[in-house]
Amino acid sequence: MEDRKRLLMVTVSGPDRSGITATLTGVLIKHGAEVVDIEQASLQNQLGLYFLLDLSRAETGEDSVIKDLLFEASKLQLTLNFRLFSEGEIRVVSARNLFVLTHFGSTQGLYEFSKILGEERANIETISTVTHHGETSMEMIINVNEAPNLGRLKERIMLMSRNLGIDLALQKMEAYRKNKRLIFFDMDSTLVDMEVIDEMARRGGVYNEVSRITEKAMRGEFDFEESLRQRVALLKGLTVDDLNEIKSHIPLSDGVEELVTTLKWLGYKLGVVTGGFDFFADHLKEQLGFHFCYSNRLEIKDGVLTGRVAGEIIDSARKARIVNQTACNEKILLDQTVVVGDGANDALMLGQAGLSIAYNAKKGLERSAGASIGKSRMKNILHFLGITEEDITEALSCRA
Repeated sequence: MEDRKRLLMVTVSGPDRSGITATLTGVLIKHGAEVVDIEQASLQNQLGLYFLLDLSRAETGEDSVIKDLLFEASKLQLTLNFRLFSEGEIRVVSARNLFVLTHFGSTQGLYEFSKILGEERANIETISTVTHHGETSMEMIINVNEAPNLGRLKERIMLMSRNLGIDLALQKMEAYRKNKRLIFFDMDSTLVDMEVIDEMARRGGVYNEVSRITEKAMRGEFDFEESLRQRVALLKGLTVDDLNEIKSHIPLSDGVEELVTTLKWLGYKLGVVTGGFDFFADHLKEQLGFHFCYSNRLEIKDGVLTGRVAGEIIDSARKARIVNQTACNEKILLDQTVVVGDGANDALMLGQAGLSIAYNAKKGLERSAGASIGKSRMKNILHFLGITEEDITEALSCRA
């Protein structure tokens, strides 16, 4: 008959320093005690270390193990606490379903998010902080094994981030640990801080008519293809000179250049996929050094818009297909793909990415996204990707 395990939880606290783990595990080796589970954290040079030990094969009794651990701990000015465990209390480590929750903001945010996690029976395993260029984010590792409805948990977290105006990302631990390699941006009101078609409409004297159709389309209240054809028809007669003037004054969203420079330096493939127009998207591809660009093609004859779109319309479904096919072509897993968008037309491509980010998004898009960031905070994406301040500094210095 197999021996029952004799389990002991050891909790270690006190001033942190190098060599503590090696010293204590050396005692365990001496006595033949096995580590079943371990967790360690350090905050402001204060250590929290937890061992779950199996003493069933120890060459000495548990009293001897505890005595030697206490002796070494006293020399290191550490406090030890002990508790016996039964086998029924052990949680299987491999069975944990872990997510990474990264968020910015204040203690209010920490309170609201942890409250939701508690109500949804998601356990916080670790919390840590990371600072980049004065911006501090909190990273929680959460176990959702006992959460009855993961979709509801995600929706409540995303809605709270919107209500508080706090940037946030929720990712599966496995996907978070896989280095992302491909990132696609929507163009209008995402990569650039404007709706290009609205500026075209102003020049054509049809702004009110076009903007009404645009808003309905972005809210998902209007078929995108039909709405695009109607809007482009209203732009008939605009000249290439008009388009060039608009192109020369397109503002990038705040933080885009730093974000793009860092990602390119780290070897990411970057692309723009937009329901906007090639005349402007191709310019941005060249300006920012993107690898891919997919957009709708304006029909131009004799230097004047005809009011028609040439070729297949890039709508929500085609955006998703483009992201999927590009990932396949580049031999990149969808878990390693990031998508950033702001409107209903981005929902499908957001839904399939490893990290889907709603940027200053229309209400409701958080249901398709796993992350949300506010206007002018594009560089916070770097936090979600686990990119360090040192990486950013080196990338920018290489550009200079």
